[in-house]
Amino acid sequence: MKKAWLAGGLSLMLLLSACGGGTGSKGADSGSGGKSGDEKVKLEVMMFEGGFGSEWVKKSAQSYMDEHPNVTVEIKASPDIHQQLQPRFLSGDAPDLFNPGPSFDIKGLVDSGQILELDEYLNGKAYNSEEKWLDTFEQGQFNLKKDDKFVGVPTIFSSGYTWWYDEKLFKDNGWELPKTWEDLYTLKEEAGKKGIAVFAFPGKFPGYSFYGYYMPLVQRIGGKQAMLDAYNLKEGAWKSEAFTKAAEEVVKMVKDGMFIEGSMALSHTEAQTMFFQRKALFATAGTWLEGEMKDVIPDDFMLRTMNQPAWDPNGQEQDLAPISTGWGGAWYVPAQSKNPDAAIDFLKYLSSKDQVKEMVKTRGLPSLVKGTDEAIESDALRSALGVMQQASGTYAPTGINDAYPELINNITNQYHALLLGEVTPEQFADYAEKKASEVRNDSSIEKAEFK
Repeated sequence: MKKAWLAGGLSLMLLLSACGGGTGSKGADSGSGGKSGDEKVKLEVMMFEGGFGSEWVKKSAQSYMDEHPNVTVEIKASPDIHQQLQPRFLSGDAPDLFNPGPSFDIKGLVDSGQILELDEYLNGKAYNSEEKWLDTFEQGQFNLKKDDKFVGVPTIFSSGYTWWYDEKLFKDNGWELPKTWEDLYTLKEEAGKKGIAVFAFPGKFPGYSFYGYYMPLVQRIGGKQAMLDAYNLKEGAWKSEAFTKAAEEVVKMVKDGMFIEGSMALSHTEAQTMFFQRKALFATAGTWLEGEMKDVIPDDFMLRTMNQPAWDPNGQEQDLAPISTGWGGAWYVPAQSKNPDAAIDFLKYLSSKDQVKEMVKTRGLPSLVKGTDEAIESDALRSALGVMQQASGTYAPTGINDAYPELINNITNQYHALLLGEVTPEQFADYAEKKASEVRNDSSIEKAEFK
């Protein structure tokens, strides 16, 4: 019998993220560098470098080495780290610690026993503390488990693909934020008089639309259950009314000119640059946006975020907030790690309150470590917190990514064809249902359980 992943359905705690991992001498005390005496230890850490960057890890690594002269921490960071990780695992030469990013099949490694369980470490002491390491984290997204055992620890928390806007632009023009989807069309007419589009959309990467507009529409139209049914591969879910109507609405948005001209040829950074040039009202992204685009944001730009508007203002679950799942952004210790104790000790240091508060302050990165929210200085990040605090609950539009990467890749490619007008909404929904059925009926694929 296949064992189910516990994924999605995250009851969000409103602080943000940190780091963790490992095994070895389970629950070992912290602050020793993972080894006794003067034995030299070299830790190899490989990590995905996206919008959040890697400087926060490198800075902590340097201060950790200052405290532990016998330990060398080597950080290898790249946006293509998944391409470097794969051959390392295949050759049996895995790093000591890694953060895989969104494009790496981390669940495949867990299923094949190549990732260490973390429970005994997490139940040990935190870095230089008598407090249990697990108790130093808010638990909302701290549930990366296999067979009820922790296998990874979330790092940077990100709200899902919320809608970012310039508060100054709205104030200067007397515009109100849209409360309903229909309000977008009124706003389109007003902004259009000034040559401003509604959305800056990176057509080269349809996921920004799929998770930023389409899945939120599915949730608003059919409720959270419609999305969960699809992610749990319930028969007929992918071509249900919610999915078909949402596809029809996205096609209408394209035909009515909601997206900036030339959108289909834009990368995400090109689209975001145009947004910060005030050529569009909204850009969809997570809480990495400010850090990713800091070099192009005008000084007077008041970056804020809002929840997606309601489909039916009198309907149910019209204010749920999107959150991102943490599988790709978590830290893992390979079973092949040469220095698991030292890797764990470094991660305990990296996730200690002092280190995380510095990270939050200097990088504006959100954290799940308790007591670190007070260090947030970014108004943009505080607005993202506000969205979460005002919502009655959450949903995870990206939750399916790690469970069925091939399935979601096929569906988003077909969604791209929908945006280009190459298929109808009905054809798109039929295709998605067909691909979901193939996964449902394939006994070799580990099935996920979304709640």
